[in-house]
Amino acid sequence: MKRASVDMGTFAVVCMLILLPVGAFAQQAPAETANASGGIVHTVVAGDTLWDLSAKYLGSPWKWTEIWERNRFITNPHYIYAGIQVVIVPPGPREFALGQESASASGPAGTGETVVTAAPPAEAVPYAVQPVAPPRVPYLAITPADFVRAGEFLKEAPTGIGHIESGKDPKVGFIEGDTVYLSLRKAIPAGQLLGVYRVRGPIDSPGKRSVSGYVKYLIGVIQAVPNVDGHATAKVRHSFEDLTRADLISEEIPAYTPVRIDPGADGIPSSVITGRLENKELAKGNFIYLDQGASAGVAVGNVFRLFVPTGAAAGASTSASGKVQFEAARAVVVRVSPDFSTAYITSSTESFAAGVSARRGIPSK
Repeated sequence: MKRASVDMGTFAVVCMLILLPVGAFAQQAPAETANASGGIVHTVVAGDTLWDLSAKYLGSPWKWTEIWERNRFITNPHYIYAGIQVVIVPPGPREFALGQESASASGPAGTGETVVTAAPPAEAVPYAVQPVAPPRVPYLAITPADFVRAGEFLKEAPTGIGHIESGKDPKVGFIEGDTVYLSLRKAIPAGQLLGVYRVRGPIDSPGKRSVSGYVKYLIGVIQAVPNVDGHATAKVRHSFEDLTRADLISEEIPAYTPVRIDPGADGIPSSVITGRLENKELAKGNFIYLDQGASAGVAVGNVFRLFVPTGAAAGASTSASGKVQFEAARAVVVRVSPDFSTAYITSSTESFAAGVSARRGIPSK
């Protein structure tokens, strides 16, 4: 009996040693994510934003709308509550194996009859078919960080919810990591992200149409933190340029959306109002604003050719005034409002100034 009790004790110890690593491993598994086949679900902690989760899981903070689309119960995409679960990647399709009950060769129970089953028909051997690749869809080659800075042209001066009043350190311009104090017209909870925009204007178009308005484009992102001495306070999370007291604070933060190139039918004459920046010469890589928009039929992805007056040359055309126009650049529309369009210059043979004429479409050769 003594030997039997010792053997049982040894057996129990061995079982505990075998099971211990499995339990320890289970405790170390992360709580916020599931495996790839089951998708990825993140449990929000204090300070998390869709902007940060997009950077962590999707490789760019500017793709945050992809996560928001999967979690539309979130009412404010720039402020999310700790403890909620956010679906980053939905679970994939699951396969279920359906069992099949085999028939008895002796027939129904109790009959004693033998059932002869016919052999299954031979499967036809399919002909080898080469897969046909789908047609390549052209998309605009632009980084998400460049895309969100495209900006827009507005008829009226834009208004936000406030501006930067000062900083923790005595500076003229503020960059990532700086603490700034805000003058706001509404209360913002700690943890919410805000966009900082630069505004230029009023700007009068040098083109044929009489157009006047303002340029507005993103220059940074700040995140509200607990108030300091009753002052609204924020931390600069990202800065494309130095943030200043003159810049506008808004609850809007742009996101990246792939632009499918669709040149559009030849037509819709237009002109360049101005570029995003104050540089006088425009070329490849710059954003420009056109004086035609959705009300004229312009759509995102349309291609505009930009013309400069010059001598007769290959590719030249004649304007309504009789002057010879030469194609100097092409631009793809990335944003449209009823009256104006924002376009990205994808190619240029020479630089040009605001006011040049533009025309939608690429004529067939």
